[in-house]
Amino acid sequence: MADAVLTPEERDALAAELALGVLDGEARADTLRQLITDPNFSPDMIDAWEGRLAALYDAYVPFAPPETLWTGIENHIAESVNPSLAAGQLRWWRAGALGSAALAASLALVMFLRPTPPVPAAPPAQVAVAQMVGASDGPMILARYDPSSGGLTLRPTGVAPDRLAPELWIIPADGKPRSLGLIAGGAESRVAIDPSYRPLMTDGATLAVTMESIDGAPHDAPSSAPIAAGKISIF
Repeated sequence: MADAVLTPEERDALAAELALGVLDGEARADTLRQLITDPNFSPDMIDAWEGRLAALYDAYVPFAPPETLWTGIENHIAESVNPSLAAGQLRWWRAGALGSAALAASLALVMFLRPTPPVPAAPPAQVAVAQMVGASDGPMILARYDPSSGGLTLRPTGVAPDRLAPELWIIPADGKPRSLGLIAGGAESRVAIDPSYRPLMTDGATLAVTMESIDGAPHDAPSSAPIAAGKISIF
């Protein structure tokens, strides 16, 4: 069953939740899965929300109620209820108000002042995505990689194989392309990454596609410039 495409409002709300850092565990993983299966999602959406929220950290200013507040509340209660019950009700109301104010303040701090949760030194990667693009009117290929299984899912658009076929490459920090094999040009496809190449699928590494001869694939090196390329981002 195909994944449902999110509405712009749903996509924006999920990106905001990730930027706020209010999700963790399975909830965070589910949100990431929803976003990366949506063809209109880009990691830049999360970065944009982080930029908007950053200004709130310094802009938050604590506000103290005026000293006359409690006196005004006491006078109002004394005028509107039985005097014998006023004192008890005031104590109950004041305790509830203080509790509500503390809860509201805590929520505000969590939502607006809480820094991004620290990243462990060696976190297990949850999901990796890449958007491979070429010329403005050329192909675009969305990639989703599951580090736990080594499975790579590709969604190509505008790739038109003829006598040549699209071949996928991983280009790590050393700049040397390694072939991940031929891929389908007109439909979603899945590639099982060889265990020896999985350590190369890191944040910042490049995925690229070139058009190559079917004979002799996978090839030792590309024979032409990429028709699409993009960097891997890990969440």
